[in-house]
Amino acid sequence: MAKKNKEFNYGLYAVLSFVLVAAILATTTVVTFKNKYLAFSPEKIAVNYVDSIAQKGDGYNAYKYTLVSKSEKYGNFIREYYIYPAIYPGYDAAADKEANEAAKENGLDTDEHKSDATKNDDGTLSGQVIDTMYTYYIELMKTYTWDNYDAVFTNYMAKLKEVRASVFGDDYMSDEVFFTALESNVATYGDALTGTDTEYASDGKTVLKEATTGVYQIMFGTEQTAEVIGEGGELVETTKLVYKLTTTAGEPQEMNLDEYKAALSTDTLATYGVTADEIVAVSSIPVTVALEDGTVVAEVSVVAAQIGSTWFVDSSASDMSAIYALQEGLWA
Repeated sequence: MAKKNKEFNYGLYAVLSFVLVAAILATTTVVTFKNKYLAFSPEKIAVNYVDSIAQKGDGYNAYKYTLVSKSEKYGNFIREYYIYPAIYPGYDAAADKEANEAAKENGLDTDEHKSDATKNDDGTLSGQVIDTMYTYYIELMKTYTWDNYDAVFTNYMAKLKEVRASVFGDDYMSDEVFFTALESNVATYGDALTGTDTEYASDGKTVLKEATTGVYQIMFGTEQTAEVIGEGGELVETTKLVYKLTTTAGEPQEMNLDEYKAALSTDTLATYGVTADEIVAVSSIPVTVALEDGTVVAEVSVVAAQIGSTWFVDSSASDMSAIYALQEGLWA
């Protein structure tokens, strides 16, 4: 029987601020995979992987359902292969622990690399960096999408160092700088897809942020009228575009395990802490993304590999381009 992800109207969701979201998201990459029970079902893993990408364009956090997170340390994977080599001269994820610990003693994340601008920033300059990086993030999505996480992480870090140096006038860099900028961009990208509601101050009247219309609302939304609180506290009738996307998995199809293993990259698996011998089964799961009326807007096939009793999406064998194609309105 097909399994459906819980439907949620993302058009009604408003992010309080990209900085707050970044602070929240920064914890998601280092926290252990709490939804471990999902991994016992290839359909559930496939649905959650696709749903993250479909609903908010969030291929970044979708990787917590993949082989990358087999060790339950996705954030550490990013640090080891993309952040540390960029801030610690001589650091190499493939080197021994002692050599890397020595490299960490001479990094760009120390006070001696901080300019006065860095030490005294009230968030204004950091915001400039994040805004500039968002434009570049869009380019990365247009060129690679999160299907090629290696290109995204590598190019994003290189550009971030360049942009930050230009704004702050120093070469300081840390994992916090990286995660805050990237995860803010990921959140902003999601908002640009779904649209946001008006944000009010604690008095319930003062408008902090006006509502925005997202690409998905324009593509899929139908007009619905509702009453909202106006600036004077009165009820005001307003019309907005509302939509729902539902992600559904079909029956898994067992794949030939020997052929699958023969095609795997042992070097890539090693970065995940996985060997081909650990994989005991592999399946292809058809997944559809549809509107509330049943109209299918994207169809993909997700490949999931089983290690022990746990299933993980193999992102390298799962092409999400049909879903990213829905987001091209942000790339113009």
